[in-house]
Amino acid sequence: MNKSEYYMRTNETTSSGISWEIVPNDHGTSIVKLSGNLKPGWLGQLSSYMSQEKINIVKGTACKCGLICWDGLFEIEKGSRPIENGTGFNPTKAFNGASDQKVVEFSAKISKLIMKRSKRHGGSIYVEIMGKDYIGFLSSIMNIFSFCSLFPTELEVSTKDHHVFDQFWLKGIGFFVPTDEDVALLYDRLSRYQ
Repeated sequence: MNKSEYYMRTNETTSSGISWEIVPNDHGTSIVKLSGNLKPGWLGQLSSYMSQEKINIVKGTACKCGLICWDGLFEIEKGSRPIENGTGFNPTKAFNGASDQKVVEFSAKISKLIMKRSKRHGGSIYVEIMGKDYIGFLSSIMNIFSFCSLFPTELEVSTKDHHVFDQFWLKGIGFFVPTDEDVALLYDRLSRYQ
């Protein structure tokens, strides 16, 4: 496949102040770059949309750089159908209600779970999750975080040999430091899948 076929949009900025582009990399995968005003829950919406489109995230990073401002890079698996055949993949559809998003039930087994308090971001909860990958894994994790009213301020996700290694730094609503009750609820929810 010609590299130029991977380009679907370049430096597009939406009316809501979100800029994005998809570019090829040397490994045959594509990089989705997002930045701008991404409201709480954006990652859950994006991962849900991508799982519905059968697009697998190989690895990615995102960090909050302002109240609702984020910068993120996500490497998309080679062979992701909507990107390769040009069916109009547009990650901003996840944020504006243009896609029918379904809640993905978490059905995987978490092989390793680490949770601890962190000083990062003025006080957060660090969560490390490892397990067998499937399309929708990240979306399912994000749904659990939302259920507990916890949201990432930074994340690093990766998939290798069909296993995920995901790290999150979580804050409460309004960027507050999570309470002991928040942490206990999250641990209870995640430990059900160990």
